[in-house]
Amino acid sequence: MRFRKVLTLFDDYYDMMADRVRMDAYRKAIFDVVREGDVVVDLGAGLGILSFFAIQAGAGKVYAIEKMDSIHLAEEVARINGLDSRMVFIKENSKDVELEERADVLISETLGSFALEENTLEFTIDARKRFLKEGARMIPERLKLWLAPVYAPETYERMEFWRDIHGIDFSPAREELLRKLIVTDIDQKGLLSPPKVFGEVDLYRVEDPVVKGKVEFEVMKPGTLHGFGGWFRVWLTRDIWIDTSPSSPPTHWKQAFFPLRKPIRVKLGDRVSIDLRVAPREEDNTTISYDCIYFPGQGRTVGRNDPCPCGSGKKYKKCCGR
Repeated sequence: MRFRKVLTLFDDYYDMMADRVRMDAYRKAIFDVVREGDVVVDLGAGLGILSFFAIQAGAGKVYAIEKMDSIHLAEEVARINGLDSRMVFIKENSKDVELEERADVLISETLGSFALEENTLEFTIDARKRFLKEGARMIPERLKLWLAPVYAPETYERMEFWRDIHGIDFSPAREELLRKLIVTDIDQKGLLSPPKVFGEVDLYRVEDPVVKGKVEFEVMKPGTLHGFGGWFRVWLTRDIWIDTSPSSPPTHWKQAFFPLRKPIRVKLGDRVSIDLRVAPREEDNTTISYDCIYFPGQGRTVGRNDPCPCGSGKKYKKCCGR
């Protein structure tokens, strides 16, 4: 059966397509942006759901580009739903594709838990330049990324598990995990400082697929620093966005976790920084590298009824002192 290879991907696609936050926002954005007769490119089409939304919204033609075998199932779904006459299915890496015409709209959902780790920018920049008409519209339009130092013992324990398994040293597996972004649910109560913006990306204008920066935090809640949490807000249109922060409705993206090699005990007033770089590499993945610097402070004494030093306006005992 030609769809056999697709079966192993169904769990991932289920998570994405059962995510009501994601699906409702994308459908609304597509119906707001796509006009009658538009030529649309769906970049990384997967099972084709965003392409089908574009057809329902009135697109005259949709180029569904997907390098994985899932494109075959998308084609079959289009056929049995009577949508295939206005669709062109292309099983290729989008950077190797040449289209016979320019498009009015570019739709993509190649976002990871920290938005950028699926080579999002490299593919979007290339598609924007080669596939679109002047003045074309894009979904999404803009990204904003946040970081925060976090206490995450349960997530960190998943790495410690690999140190020793029934007397066998599995530490190379732990070393591998320490070099990777981990997808997890970060507890809002585990934030040791208020989050800060790591970066903002205008997808209409961005030229460099490398995003890097350094963010410094003052510890507002004493405890153990296990790593840094990351999340994003994506604007599909000016008025429609999805937020993946720990305080927002949950999505299949959850949050990103960047673990430290060794946890650090921190106290109120200490400072920590993360120097993070996200860059493309071969085989459609990204290279993520980061370093943490710890600056022990002199410590601060904050009464439980004093204003919280994070600036929330709440008492310390009701905010970071919980």
